[in-house]
Amino acid sequence: MAVKTADRSLRQQEPLDFTSASFLALIFAVIVLIAFIFLPWMWTEAKYNGARLMSDVLVAGSLKNFGTIQLVMIPIAALAAGGIAMWNLLSGREGPRASLLILLCSALGLYYYADLYFIRSGEVADYMRANVGIGFKVAFVALIGLAAQAILAIPQANLLWQRVGQRLSSRRPSVPQKAVPYLFLAGPLALYIVWVLAPTIYTFYLSLTNWDGVTTPVYVGLRNYETLFKQSAFTESLSNNVRWLAIFITVPTTLGLGLAMIFNTDMRGGNWYKVSFYSPLVLSWPVIALVWIWVYHPANGLINSMLTGIGITDNPPGWLADRNLAIYCIIAAATWRQAGYVMVLYLAGLKNLDPALLDAGLVDGANRWQLFRHVIFPLLAPVTTIVFIISVIDSLRSFDLVQVMTRGHQATQVLANYMYIEAFNNYRMGFGGAIAVVLFSISLVFVGLYLWVSLKDELEY
Repeated sequence: MAVKTADRSLRQQEPLDFTSASFLALIFAVIVLIAFIFLPWMWTEAKYNGARLMSDVLVAGSLKNFGTIQLVMIPIAALAAGGIAMWNLLSGREGPRASLLILLCSALGLYYYADLYFIRSGEVADYMRANVGIGFKVAFVALIGLAAQAILAIPQANLLWQRVGQRLSSRRPSVPQKAVPYLFLAGPLALYIVWVLAPTIYTFYLSLTNWDGVTTPVYVGLRNYETLFKQSAFTESLSNNVRWLAIFITVPTTLGLGLAMIFNTDMRGGNWYKVSFYSPLVLSWPVIALVWIWVYHPANGLINSMLTGIGITDNPPGWLADRNLAIYCIIAAATWRQAGYVMVLYLAGLKNLDPALLDAGLVDGANRWQLFRHVIFPLLAPVTTIVFIISVIDSLRSFDLVQVMTRGHQATQVLANYMYIEAFNNYRMGFGGAIAVVLFSISLVFVGLYLWVSLKDELEY
């Protein structure tokens, strides 16, 4: 009786903490998903991962006999456990309940293993048990970890865990204050190096090789660049990108800024108009391409139907079939989407302007145009820099609209489309890498030049 009373008083002094249990559950749930999706569930090749086997089971594919419907429980259990763990981490008030629910999720996932090893029998089951992959084993260990976190729901175990954590925290080496930001940056920086910087450097190397994507790359030096600059397709693609860039820098920027100035006032129905102009951003580029293909349809399209309906012409142009008009029609579709994006950026900039500066301009007798030219637009310089950079990048990496609307025909091919065709259709990966390097260099020149001018003006100011 005395021991129970002491335990109860101890629990009153030290509240139970389930943050560690939820954090561990979240880690184990992520490990289960990674093992299920990326590691071999059977045999040794990654292509035989759990996600593929599950899809084959669900759609009755060729590997149906090598999996049971219980395989679906693995990702469901991991997702549910991760969600419950996040729920407790955010709320912090459902520790015991969350721990028990996570235990049930782990039991749901472990049922697949129990079914395979203790319920199923026959040649197929024996074959599966003899050919399990590393993902199968890693997921099993992680599911055991999910179940083990429920031990922390026991008050004595929870308090013991807290004490161990406090002792370890007191013994951990101190980290210099200056090193803390670098530690936080280490993870994102590592991902950036692996997924962005390293592939970029590798593309530079591939541009100096002759590679079909299968055999070993053969170093050829600058031969790809020599061939590239002699081809008329490159000249056509580059000129189309220049047109796209010139229009994208001017037209969407002007329209977006004008719309932002209009909608920054307390006009009636302003919110509805903002949503209307911003709504194209919700659509993906391929969907926008399909919409504008219908708009430009020569017989039943919106534009030609209006032209013939109001009697302007009986022989309207075939917009996407005309070599002189097709590229501008595609750019117009891109501008329709980009203008709303620029509008939102400038609206955010206008909301952050200091009203005192605007009032001072009005007091000094400036009219609306003078106020915009000498006060508002200079103060929007940081937003203009962002708009310029985004416009340059979007115009130079334009691909989706061209690919869906014309497939690069009718003199509409751009560098990104040209690169895709050479690399993935013609299996000239090295040549495609050379196009990618040229595209990257053009983007770098424009963005670097504008940033240099902007930073120079800011320093002088």
